Amino acid sequence: MEPTLKTLDEITDSDRSRVGGKAYNCARLKQAGFPVPDGLVVPPDASDQGIARLSEHRWFRSLPEPTLFAVRSSGLAEDSAGDSFAGMHETTLNVDRARLAETVRHCRRSADSEQARAYRAARNLPADHRAIAVLVQRMVPAVKSGVAFTVNPVTGANEIIVNSVSGLGEALVSGQVNPEEERLPKTDPSPLARLAVGIEAVFGSPQDIEWCFDGEHYWVVQSRPVTTTVPSEVRPALSTRGSEIEWTRANLAEVFPEQLSPQALDAYVPLLDKGERAFFGRLMAPEAELGPIIKAFYGRPYFNLSQLRHVTDSVGAAFANTLRSLGHPEQIHPDDDVAPKPSLKRFLRVVPDIVRLTGYDLRMARIFHDHQARARQVEERLTQVNPSTLSDKEIWATLQQWLDRAPEAIPPVFVMSSVQAREDVIRKACARVGFSYEALTYPNLAAGARSVSTQQAFDVIALANVARGETRSREYLRRNDGTFADFRTALADTKFLTEFEQFLSRYGHRGRYESDWSIPRLREQPAPVLFAIREQLDAPPQDPVLLSQRQAAEARLAWQQFEARLTPWQRWTLLPRVRKTLRQLKQQYLWREEVRSDLTRVLAALRPYHLTLARRFVERRWLDRTDDYFLLVLDEVRQACEDPARGDSLRAIAAKRAAQRAAERDLRLPLFMRESELPALMAAGASNGHSDVLTGLCVSPGSIDGEVVVMRDPSEFIAMKRGAILVAPATDPSWTPLFTLASGVIVEVGGMLSHASTIAREYGLPALANVKDATRVLKSGDRVRLDASSGVVRRL
Repeated sequence: MEPTLKTLDEITDSDRSRVGGKAYNCARLKQAGFPVPDGLVVPPDASDQGIARLSEHRWFRSLPEPTLFAVRSSGLAEDSAGDSFAGMHETTLNVDRARLAETVRHCRRSADSEQARAYRAARNLPADHRAIAVLVQRMVPAVKSGVAFTVNPVTGANEIIVNSVSGLGEALVSGQVNPEEERLPKTDPSPLARLAVGIEAVFGSPQDIEWCFDGEHYWVVQSRPVTTTVPSEVRPALSTRGSEIEWTRANLAEVFPEQLSPQALDAYVPLLDKGERAFFGRLMAPEAELGPIIKAFYGRPYFNLSQLRHVTDSVGAAFANTLRSLGHPEQIHPDDDVAPKPSLKRFLRVVPDIVRLTGYDLRMARIFHDHQARARQVEERLTQVNPSTLSDKEIWATLQQWLDRAPEAIPPVFVMSSVQAREDVIRKACARVGFSYEALTYPNLAAGARSVSTQQAFDVIALANVARGETRSREYLRRNDGTFADFRTALADTKFLTEFEQFLSRYGHRGRYESDWSIPRLREQPAPVLFAIREQLDAPPQDPVLLSQRQAAEARLAWQQFEARLTPWQRWTLLPRVRKTLRQLKQQYLWREEVRSDLTRVLAALRPYHLTLARRFVERRWLDRTDDYFLLVLDEVRQACEDPARGDSLRAIAAKRAAQRAAERDLRLPLFMRESELPALMAAGASNGHSDVLTGLCVSPGSIDGEVVVMRDPSEFIAMKRGAILVAPATDPSWTPLFTLASGVIVEVGGMLSHASTIAREYGLPALANVKDATRVLKSGDRVRLDASSGVVRRL
């Protein structure tokens, strides 16, 4: 016999164990007279056949046909005093009747998600807590939504804390946007405060209340006990500076633009979170303890630094080296340099993951070559088809296939980027014999084989040499206004054009902030390369062979000076290990750049599929501009591809996202933060600093005096001057042509592994990274002395 479905008005105390905490709390409030949207509960033992007939229930007869619904989980332990399961299970809004059964089943399956299982395991919850009921409620057309705490969840003060956002509240609950916050005394006469106080009285304990406002009335959609205090048993795994989670976007700021497109951001956050957790396994703490591995604030993704600390603590490593590699040396405390000793129980728990990661390192070459083969196969498959010949559904199927397989590409990136252990071996060896780590490492990383990104710079120089020898090519480049829009017709039948097309076939998949597929590739907009070639025409021809010979000589000299510090015994024992480790480190750097280039090839091959859909959406008047397509998240694209009736809603979605991006565009978010400090840090970041001396991390030694050109984006390429010192927030391969014009490099973000560091070393440019506020303190035209070897920039 099919179990009974009950409305909120029909639920009694005896139903608590089968309808779950969320539904029971809503029923209790609705029956007490509070404004709760009416709803129906699907119990955990309802069959798939019963769910398929859900919309036939008598409750739906009283509702107009166009009514939309909110589908929310209601776990058996959910919203209890000890376990909130907040964000662990699925919630889907604006569901029509046709999708209701499918959405309910999807919600039930979320109880078996990785994060829900981790949450239950962390709390030793019994197996029956896996079962969840599903609450289907009438959707409220909210103009404002939020949460209200009847006690301050941070300080414990007896006051009401209200967080609110415009529209639906899911973006607030999921952490995608930052809310307006208001503190109210419990005597406040406003309707929302009175509701909050009344709900607290019903349950007899402080409540975390989700609410929405439809323009006339407030509605309560959820209430649960406040459970936001960090448990004492979790605190030791957090930062040593307190129990609040720390966040960094230092390395992400090198890869992503200041504002990722909403489409790319929505895809990358779960992809990277899933990939990192799969890679590190139990070395990471459960999300319920230390939060997600990656999270977006104001459209900027951040990595969870407390999770990274948990990883290093688990293996007994000092966290200071991680902070240095990320560019946060100012955050290092004395205890960060001390390697902790994990308990035997904790260590044994992570041994399988340590063994697995060690295996990755031993199989690094195989992993790299397998990755290359897989990337080539995907690229070939994508480029063999003209997406304009495919239907919307077929294009979406292609995009979905990439989404499904994208996690496979994450481990090679992490394996090639895991250089800290090898750097530690070399650093300790140098310290042991009293020799500079930088003096040994930098020359050897610069010498020998070039990374794919540095080779791009040398190929630009080679193209300049070709253009220099052809009158028509040389004169066209010199006289052009910088757009180079007609270069193919103007340079037809020249040797330069033939070799430039070959250059684009090798590097045309790269581009400005190439990880975001909403941004055009180099093959679409080659003007920056042509500009760099033009600026090289009047420069003395550069000889890459001479540079390579000089770098090789400097590497040999570094080894001779290092060996001179060794005892005879150390020459037999220490020296071979350091040589081998440094060779492996160099290889990792090369492979890392190659892996990144391969991944970008796949994104470039996918871009025509996106552009085809974008043009179709504009032709159908679903969107105003093709760029608006990238304001949509991929699930919205999927829905429009599968059900064209949904296309009419896309223009409003895009307009709302565009307004939000515009409001967040000029915000200056810190590279390191604790979440509660964010408002103060943003306020501090809004003011310009002033100093004649800046310091940073030497990533390529040398010294140069010169004029600086400050650029926040490579699209400003026309401002670059040959022989100037390039100052930028961070660089990716799209900046490479500008390195051929620079005499030195200063970046605000980056470490030894960053793009700026790699190119500068291999190209022979002095470079400093982690120069805080360099693009604000320095102005184009300033003359400075860049003493990278000493880690100092001084305004002259």
